[in-house]
Amino acid sequence: MPKQINMKDSQKIPVEKKKEDSLTEKVQIPIQSNTEKEGETPTAASKDLKEKAKKKKLTIILIALAGLIILGISLFYYFGIYKYKPYIKPSEIINLSNEYLISERVTQILPQIPTPKPLEPRTEVSPINGVLFTKSEMSKLKQRRPVAVMINNHVEARPQSGLNSADVVFEALAESGITRFLAIFWSEAPKKVGPIRSARQYYLEWLSPYDPLYIYDGCADTDNPKTDACGNVYAYKIKKIATIGAWRWNDGVRYAPHNEYSSLFSAWEYAEEKNWDSFPDVEGWKFKKDAKVEERGSKSKVKITFHERINNGGVYDSVWTYDSKKNIYLKETGGRVHIDQESNTQVYAKNLILQEVEYTPAYDDKGRIILTTIDEGKATYLFDGKITTGKWKKTARTDRTTYYDSSGNEMIFNRGRVWISAIATSVGKFDIIEQ
Repeated sequence: MPKQINMKDSQKIPVEKKKEDSLTEKVQIPIQSNTEKEGETPTAASKDLKEKAKKKKLTIILIALAGLIILGISLFYYFGIYKYKPYIKPSEIINLSNEYLISERVTQILPQIPTPKPLEPRTEVSPINGVLFTKSEMSKLKQRRPVAVMINNHVEARPQSGLNSADVVFEALAESGITRFLAIFWSEAPKKVGPIRSARQYYLEWLSPYDPLYIYDGCADTDNPKTDACGNVYAYKIKKIATIGAWRWNDGVRYAPHNEYSSLFSAWEYAEEKNWDSFPDVEGWKFKKDAKVEERGSKSKVKITFHERINNGGVYDSVWTYDSKKNIYLKETGGRVHIDQESNTQVYAKNLILQEVEYTPAYDDKGRIILTTIDEGKATYLFDGKITTGKWKKTARTDRTTYYDSSGNEMIFNRGRVWISAIATSVGKFDIIEQ
């Protein structure tokens, strides 16, 4: 049976529906779709999402590439270096215990390094040859006396020891056309000097101004005061060392009397015992600096013949040749380079003096000679590659010989070794080969 509808109900239904419809119309909430319909313009929010997606994708790609690079380097190191050229420990190559000293471990602080002192200036002039020294050096040098040594120049005595350490050297005839050296030592001391030989009177006159210790072996013993070296060693109260501390050197080449040597140190030790260890008052020459290279002479060479008649085949003739670079004169004797055995260098001098002296035979059984030293005469000087003439003068035995130029002014020499060749022009000569 059909349901009966209450009129009141039927009247209510349209009203509720009407209310529902009116609510729907009034409250309309827009709903956005996840996907834009084709042909529609994207909103700002959708653009942001796309950008974030792209960045995320790029980051993933870069991380992947970095991983591939690291993997490639690792594979290269392993297969290309390590596997085929494996690392070897240093201990497998070098035996450290045998080939190296292992330093000890430092357990304390290192000592403080001293501050270097400034170099002391060379202000003190040697009165003997003008060489400059510091005050400290000069203080030590003044505690010792010069030493004069008679040095043999016989052919069988060459090469000699110590000539290139001497401050001053005198070269003159002895007997039979043979020359001999008197070397004055003070600023340098070689290990040995010699071979030593006997004394002659004129050498005593040359050494007296230095008041030195005197090393020699034997002397001329005569009744003539002009040749009696033995007697005058005592008369002049010369501080003789003679052969104290001397020895014979038997090297298989030298034989007596050409193999006797002595020591300057032994002489100074003996002098200390005798209270002879103070420096005497020595009259100094005048000295200067070497000439500048451009101011030096180009060439000078001199040949000395000490005895023309008793020439001994020229084995005692000397030739001096100038070296402009070093500003020195180099010596040859008997046609050979003259060598100093101690330094293994050619004998040289900074200043060469050719002193003309008077020669007189003594007319004794030994053929001794007399050379006049206390007098005056001609002199020729070679230094700085130049040649100068003048005169020499010695007024007394204890006075040092003074040298003058042609105008009468005292000569001013270069600092360094002074070599004096005493030439008796009555029997010998010298020739300037180049100038």
